Amino acid sequence: MDPGRHRLQQVLRRRPQALIDAASPDLSDTAGNISSENGNAVYTAVECTDAKWPTSWAKWDKDNTALNKQYPFMTWANAWMNLPCATWPVKQQSPVEVKTGKGLPPVLIVQSQRDAATPYAGAVDLHKRFKGSRLITEKDAGSHGVTGLVNPLHQLPCRRLPVDRQARLGRLHVHPARDAAALSNTS
Repeated sequence: MDPGRHRLQQVLRRRPQALIDAASPDLSDTAGNISSENGNAVYTAVECTDAKWPTSWAKWDKDNTALNKQYPFMTWANAWMNLPCATWPVKQQSPVEVKTGKGLPPVLIVQSQRDAATPYAGAVDLHKRFKGSRLITEKDAGSHGVTGLVNPLHQLPCRRLPVDRQARLGRLHVHPARDAAALSNTS
């Protein structure tokens, strides 16, 4: 059984220690902790210089409070993760123009509708920019990392198969008429 699923079952059975254990750092995993810290450092450096960020806490608070009302999953976790960008000492850049280009492979976009960290409107905009791309939507859900391997819901054939085919074959197998299809958590 998947360890994440087992922890969730324990919590649902009112055994909170599984959740406490999952949220607690594993200080014995030195290599994993070093890798995670390095990954976070690179993420922050790229994120904070990739675009302009507000420098006022009042703006962060106002924006994230509003976002949280509609997209409660990941709103504040994402805010805390990106808050160093408010005082980042390196010059922030303008976002790169992203669009279809000669020689680019076909693009498959998989996105949930209620993820504050990566808003759905951005996926729709990206889909429009990449001609011939396909968009699979996790409808009425707030998952982050929709194609991740931890959440058992992401292993449903309607989500896994198009992504697997794209990765293995480099071809899109989602029909354009099915873009933004209703792939719900109970599919």
